[in-house]
Amino acid sequence: MKTIKIFLASSEELDYDRMAFGNLVRRLDDMYEKRGIRIKLFEWEDYDSAYNDKRKQDEYNDYVRQSDIFLALFHKKAGQFTVEEFDIASREFKDHASPKVYTYCKDLKPGEEETPELKEFKKRLFDEMGHYWCRYDNRESLQFQFVMQLQLVENSQMDDVKVKNGIITINGLPVAKMENLKFAAGNDAYQKMSAELASLPEKIEKARQRVDKFPDDEDLIDDLQQKLNHYNKLKDEFSQLQKALFETAQRIAAMQLEQVSSMLRRAIEAFEEGNLERANTLLDEIAHEAEHHMAQLESDRNIVHKDIEAFLLQAKTVIIDLNFSNSERNNKVAAIYAKADDWAHRSALPEEKYEVLLSEYGEFLCYHTFEYDKALFVMHRLASIRERLYGLNHPKTATSYHRIGDIYFDSEIDFNKALDFYSKALNIRERVLGAEHPDTATLYGSIGLTYDRLDNHNMAEEYYTKELKYYLEELSKYKNTRGKENLEIAQIYGNIGDAYRLLGNYEMELEYYFKRLAILEIVLGQEHPSIAGYYNNIGSVYRIHGDFNNALKFCLKSLNLRKKVLGLYHPHTARAYVSIGYTYDCLSDYDKALECFFKALTISKKVLGPENPYTKLTQENIDAIKLKMEQ
Repeated sequence: MKTIKIFLASSEELDYDRMAFGNLVRRLDDMYEKRGIRIKLFEWEDYDSAYNDKRKQDEYNDYVRQSDIFLALFHKKAGQFTVEEFDIASREFKDHASPKVYTYCKDLKPGEEETPELKEFKKRLFDEMGHYWCRYDNRESLQFQFVMQLQLVENSQMDDVKVKNGIITINGLPVAKMENLKFAAGNDAYQKMSAELASLPEKIEKARQRVDKFPDDEDLIDDLQQKLNHYNKLKDEFSQLQKALFETAQRIAAMQLEQVSSMLRRAIEAFEEGNLERANTLLDEIAHEAEHHMAQLESDRNIVHKDIEAFLLQAKTVIIDLNFSNSERNNKVAAIYAKADDWAHRSALPEEKYEVLLSEYGEFLCYHTFEYDKALFVMHRLASIRERLYGLNHPKTATSYHRIGDIYFDSEIDFNKALDFYSKALNIRERVLGAEHPDTATLYGSIGLTYDRLDNHNMAEEYYTKELKYYLEELSKYKNTRGKENLEIAQIYGNIGDAYRLLGNYEMELEYYFKRLAILEIVLGQEHPSIAGYYNNIGSVYRIHGDFNNALKFCLKSLNLRKKVLGLYHPHTARAYVSIGYTYDCLSDYDKALECFFKALTISKKVLGPENPYTKLTQENIDAIKLKMEQ
C-alpha cells in the first residue's frame, strides 16, 4: 500500500490551525485507504524558547527528508527550527524533486504585525527562490488549498475535487464553502448574484399568489413567468460562476511549486482577494510583455514558458469575467488557448506541461464552443503525449482514448472510430483497474450504445449486461451501510434502470426508476425541476410499452410541476405538452393531441424562436395529427 508522508511545521501561535489540519488529514486517510493509499502526518511544534535538544532536531530533519509533502505554516513570526526545516526540505526538492514544499502564511488581523524575522524570510523566499506562498485567513481556506495540492502530489485526477451548490468536496467529503473563501467572498459579481438569488424566491411566491388571485390577468402571468425565467437562468449562471472560480483556484494551486514573476504574483493575490478586474489587468500586462518575450525566444525560452502559464490562468479568469458576453468570453478564451498552443509548440514546452495545456484546450472546445473537429485534433495530440509520458497501459492514456471515442460518438462523425477508441480504453481499464471499477463500467455502457448505433444489437446486449452486473454489485455494497435517502444510491438505481431499458426488460426498468424517484423526492423535494423530468421519463416508459393510462398520469404530473416551478413559457414545459400529445395520439384522441401540440408550439415559438429545430419538430407533429384526422 502506498503511503504519502506529510511533515507539518508551525509555531505554537497556530495551534488551532494545526489541530484542524490534523483532523482533515485523518479524514482523508480514511477515505484514501479504500484506494490503496495511506496519508501519514508528522507534526512538530516550533517552541523556540523551550526547545534546545539539537540532536533531537536532527532526527526531525531526517523526517523532513523522508517526507513527500512538506508544509510550513506562518502567521506573525518565523521560528528558527521551522525555517531550518524549510531550508532542508527546499534543498531536498532541488536535488531529488521531493518533498514538494508548500508554505502557508495566515493573514494578519488589524493591529497584528509580522516579526522582522518573518519579513526577512518571506523576502528571501521570493527573491532567491521565486517561491509563492499560499495565503489563508480561515480553516476552510487552509483545507481547500491543501486538498488541491494533495491531488497534484498524489497524481490523481482533479475530478475527485468538485464544487456543487457552493460546497467544495473531495470524494464527497466537505472541504470548504465557497462563501468562506476570499476569491469568492471578495468577488463583486459572486456576492451580487448570491444576494439576488436569495431575494428572488420571496418575489416569485408573491407573484404566484397574485396569479392565484387573478388567474386570467395576462400581465400578472407574464410577470411571474419573467421572474421564474430570471431565477432559473441566474441559478445556472451562478453555478457556472462557482465552477469557474473553483477551476481558476485549481490552476493557481498547480502553480505553487513554480517560480513566478512579481507581476504574476500580484495577479494571483488580486484574484485571491476577489479583485478580478485587477487580476485581469495585470495578466493583460503580462500578455503584452509576452509578445516581446516571444521575439527573444532562443534566449528567453524559460520566460516564454512562464508566459504560457499566465495564458492558462488568463483563460480561467476571462471565463468568469461577466463584463463580457458569452460569445465574447468564448472568442477571447479560444484565442488565448490557440496562442498558448502555438507558443508551446514553437518553444518546445516540456510534455508534462503540454499535457495540461492540451487537456484544458480540448475540454474547452468540447464544452464551450462545440468545435468537434478542432477538439479531435487537440485530443489526438494529447493522447500521443500521454502514450509517451505514461505508456500504453495507464489510466490517463485510457481516459484520452475514452474522450476521443466520446467526441466521435456525440458528434456522430464516425461510430466505428468511436468503437475503436472505446475498445482501446477498455483494454487498459480492464487490465489496470479491473472490471469492478466505475470507469470500466461507464465504458461498457458507451460500447453498448455504439454497437446499437451500428445495428449490432447482440453485441450491444452483451455490454449492457456487463454494465448492469457492475451496478447491481455496487448496489449490494450499500446494504446496511447508508440511509435510503442517498443521492449516490439514486444514481445507481438510475443506471440499473437504464441498463434494463437497453436490455428490453420493461418491468425491471420501471422498478429501478421508481426506486430512484422515491429517494430523489425525499432528497430534492417534490417540487424540484428534476423531479418533473423523472415523471416525464416514467411516463415515456409506460407509453412505449402500451400502458397509456399510466403514461398520461405521469406526463400530466410532469406538466403540472413544470408549470409551477418553471412557468408556462419554458422549453421544458413545451416538452411536457409534447409528451402528453404523443400519449393522446397513441390513444387515438386526436383532438386532445392537437390541442397539446398547439400549446407546445406557442411556447416554443416564444422562447426558442420559429426556426429552432424543436419548434419545427412540434409543427411536424401537428401536421401529422391533421393528416390522421383527415383520413
